Amino acid sequence: MPAAAVSAAAQQQATFATLTDPKQGHAVRFYTAPIIENNAVIGIVQVAQARTTAQETLSNLLTALLVSLPLLVVAAGLGGYFLAARALAPIDQMTRIARRISAENLSARLNLPATDDEVGRLANTFDMMLARLDESFRRERQFVADASHELRTPLAAMQAILSVIREKRRTVEDYEQAMNDLTEEVVRLRGLAANLLQLARADTQLAAVHEKVDLSNLLGDVTESLRPLADAKGLRLTCSTAEGLAVIGDSDNLIRLFVNLLDNAIKFTEHGSITLAAIRDRAGTLKVTIADTGVGVSPEHLPHLFDRFYRVDPSRTTPGSGLGLAIAQEITRAHSGTIEVSSVMEQGTVFTVRLPGPSHDGETKVRLLDRELS
Repeated sequence: MPAAAVSAAAQQQATFATLTDPKQGHAVRFYTAPIIENNAVIGIVQVAQARTTAQETLSNLLTALLVSLPLLVVAAGLGGYFLAARALAPIDQMTRIARRISAENLSARLNLPATDDEVGRLANTFDMMLARLDESFRRERQFVADASHELRTPLAAMQAILSVIREKRRTVEDYEQAMNDLTEEVVRLRGLAANLLQLARADTQLAAVHEKVDLSNLLGDVTESLRPLADAKGLRLTCSTAEGLAVIGDSDNLIRLFVNLLDNAIKFTEHGSITLAAIRDRAGTLKVTIADTGVGVSPEHLPHLFDRFYRVDPSRTTPGSGLGLAIAQEITRAHSGTIEVSSVMEQGTVFTVRLPGPSHDGETKVRLLDRELS
């Protein structure tokens, strides 16, 4: 028993001490504590335990750490690489597809499984963007092809007229007839060019504040301007509008909108009547309807009526370029409105235009259609 421990116990103090076994050389841990009764030391208790077991345990733990730690680092690295590669695989696929996409081929899609995470939403957005671009390029290519066809027809007719008239000397009446025919083709070309320019301006529109337009007077003036065309076909043309209807917009483009719709109704109505009506609904929206008793439009044509150069008449015997309704739709959109069509074969067609009423301050921003192209 260490003397220092005994001395401390005599003073009622417990102590710890570590000594070496002289026979085996192992470290031994001693705990010495006094036994106190009536505030006097009546005995001393000492407990000893060899530290061999604890040292072996610590040594084994150190060995396990030295061996397992590198393995854990390698396993964590491989697992992280696998998870990162799997998570970023859709990104890599999007990169490869984006490299293959060109203006001539926009049909490629990711078509990844739908997942409610950031990568899944990104892939879905990427596919929707490609679909919109594909549709846009398809429409532009169709527009160029249709425009070329429409322009080629009057030019070919003019060339044929000039070729025939130059084959030999003609009478004055022949020259006059040729000039009349050329004038008709020039008028057709001019109208087509004006419509194409209108659509081009609609595609390069800017926001602008337009003036307040009296829609009631405008619709009355449009109706009177086209009444001679209706009278020439024996049609009854009526205009029924509420008083004081007003809209914020461009008066020239609004005139084009309703002239195109009325002209279209007159063109495809052989007998009966055409009615233009305008009211303000409870929400303050202006509702303009143009109803005719014409031949009507079959259901398969209705979704395409506002497409550029679309013609219901397959033989194209009816005069026109197929741009009037497309222009009407662009003007309506520019004024933050909507245009709809419904039709029943052999009973008639109804076009409905809805335009927002003027705001309280009398100003509403709409897109400018008649901006000069630079």
